[in-house]
Amino acid sequence: MLLTKNKLAAFAIFLWCTAQFSCTRKWEDHNKINNEDLTQNLYEKIAGDPSLSKFTDYLQKTGYSDTLQSTRSFTVWAPTNDALQNIDAALGNDDKKLKLFVAHHIAHLSYYSDQLTGGSQRLPLIDGKYVIVKTSSFEDAPINTKDQPATNGVLHTISAAAAPVGNCWDYIDSLKTGGNFMATFLKNYVQYKRDTTNAIQIGINPLTGAPIYQKGTDTVIRSVFIDQVYDIGNEAKEYTVFIMNNPTWNKERAKLDTFYRTSSVDSTYNLARIFTAKDMAVEGALSPEQLPDSILSKFGVWVPINKSAIQAKYRTSNGYVYVMNDMNVALRQRFPPLIIQGESYVGTSNNSSSPIYLRSLINPNDGQLFKDLYVYSPGVAKWNVRYRLYNVPTTKYRVYWATYNNRWNNTLNQRLAMGTADNTTSFPYRSIPYNVYKVDSLGEYPVTSFGNGNLDIFLVNADLAPSSSNQSQTAMFLDYIRLEPVYKQN
Repeated sequence: MLLTKNKLAAFAIFLWCTAQFSCTRKWEDHNKINNEDLTQNLYEKIAGDPSLSKFTDYLQKTGYSDTLQSTRSFTVWAPTNDALQNIDAALGNDDKKLKLFVAHHIAHLSYYSDQLTGGSQRLPLIDGKYVIVKTSSFEDAPINTKDQPATNGVLHTISAAAAPVGNCWDYIDSLKTGGNFMATFLKNYVQYKRDTTNAIQIGINPLTGAPIYQKGTDTVIRSVFIDQVYDIGNEAKEYTVFIMNNPTWNKERAKLDTFYRTSSVDSTYNLARIFTAKDMAVEGALSPEQLPDSILSKFGVWVPINKSAIQAKYRTSNGYVYVMNDMNVALRQRFPPLIIQGESYVGTSNNSSSPIYLRSLINPNDGQLFKDLYVYSPGVAKWNVRYRLYNVPTTKYRVYWATYNNRWNNTLNQRLAMGTADNTTSFPYRSIPYNVYKVDSLGEYPVTSFGNGNLDIFLVNADLAPSSSNQSQTAMFLDYIRLEPVYKQN
């Protein structure tokens, strides 16, 4: 028994020694890999590799040979001589294109293959573009050798060149050149915005102390789509953009003409076009295989995606651009009901909010929590609370309100005035029943002109001379107002 115990102890000691020796060897191997050839900078390492002689020549011509000898840290994915065989010969004679090409293979900082998040990462290059780098590929180029350390970074070699491509906004510019109506509109529909970043100051206002700028230098021209939807030229983010071909664009835009009527044909036309286009981009790069049956736009509109309607597709530096020959967005998606909550008021008739109480209650019908507005004793006949809706399309609406008078068991009247507080023709006074949560249909109201897109709605209390005996009769209650557009469904 004692012998057996001694044998077991000896065997355990042997296993421990073996493990320690193995760990020591692994750590030495790790250090050997990491410390290997750390006497050369990146340029020296590239120039010393005969298979990279053409790329070395490009580095010298563009001045990046000096960059890669600096003390800053870089990662280079260098294409081999074989990879550069298929590059346009004219590239070497165009200094600007060659510099962009070389810069498209260099990144700031050091990226080893085992540092890539999940084995794949979108990395910024020094040309301002981003690329997808995997442990085995740089964009679509297979990586030949990887993780070669240098004193100022790391070198990988690739078996195919990776030329920079345009971003989504660049591709829309090329579609405009090709005569696409939607692309032309997106590029041409601009506005002037104040921006003093690069303004030239010529003086100081003696009254206000504000700087005075040279005329024209304090404004910039900005695309309305870029400002209001997405900056799809931003290389740091990815987008998927749907551009309609000309017949589809004309059809979709024509569906919206009647909803944005103004006093000007041109402004009506432009409003219809920007509201047609605003739902045609989403964040994220969706490849053809990843496209869902519908996408949810930034503005809450579900847009159906008919994959068989893709007429052309472009992989850009920051996503995808698809040209579509069908894009039938339902009007009920474009124009959902407009809802404004009772507590979301923007003003009152005398700028006083003291009679207003914002409450949290339980709906007696379904047990759900809701908030509402309760007005008590404003001290003024026909006192009103003002609401505002924005970007209200021109069409007829069915108007509803929801109220809950759980306080006063007496005659209590209130009404909605549309557009102006003294509009008595929109809706008459309505009696608000006691202790009943109720949704009432008030009737229909037509919005006939888009104008600036704003619609003011006023909640008006009873037309009673205020007195101590009728304070409860001038109270008001409102959970929400809902405007449902009336249109032919499609």
